[in-house]
Amino acid sequence: YTIPHIASDGVLIVGDSGALCNGERLKGIHTAIKSGMIAAETILASLVKDDYSLSTLEAYEKGVRESYIGGELYKSRNFHQAFDKGRIAGLAVAGISTLTGGRFPRRIPIKAGHKHMVQFSGKNGDRYADLKYDDKLTFNKLTDVYYSSTQHDEDQPCHLHVLDTNICIDRCTKEYGNPCENFCPANVYEMVEEGEGRRRLHINFSNCVHCKTCDIMDPYQIIDWVPPEGGGGPNYKNM
Repeated sequence: YTIPHIASDGVLIVGDSGALCNGERLKGIHTAIKSGMIAAETILASLVKDDYSLSTLEAYEKGVRESYIGGELYKSRNFHQAFDKGRIAGLAVAGISTLTGGRFPRRIPIKAGHKHMVQFSGKNGDRYADLKYDDKLTFNKLTDVYYSSTQHDEDQPCHLHVLDTNICIDRCTKEYGNPCENFCPANVYEMVEEGEGRRRLHINFSNCVHCKTCDIMDPYQIIDWVPPEGGGGPNYKNM
């Protein structure tokens, strides 16, 4: 359901850029390779015809849907949505969907990640305050960042654009309790006390592991993740 039109005039979209990822199996390399092969065949046909319009390139989209990519993604199309109602319901629906090859249920509505956020009551405090790590199976965020071997040039422009930091300081603190401090796995976002009751958002962009959780889950959709200058990021050589 999230796959856009992957062909247009002069354009073919392949792999993850076209959402050709199996969310149930957490796999997408094989679909990316296959879509690239189909794209290459389509491009060759376009070169022969000297026609790069949609009328020629739409053969790519048809080829993707008729290949094993289409069949595989059809079977898993409701997987994530099934768990919106909880683990038990999710397992039941996902199982039925697998057994029926994706034919049932026919379609479960999709809700954007940030719309799952629930406003903060302020009564329960920080449920992560007493969280303990054994440094064997569980690790704190900064240790995980070290193991990910994330590298960015410290003097490069910040690739995490927050469109209005006043929302972070005021509305988000009151309504959601600044969830970016918790859902970011790399401790990128910190609300720093400046005295006299004032706070500011500090972004440790060099910690970023490029998961894009902030871009997806920010309840106000004011965080814009863009590719960092110089191609920095995680390489997981210490994992």
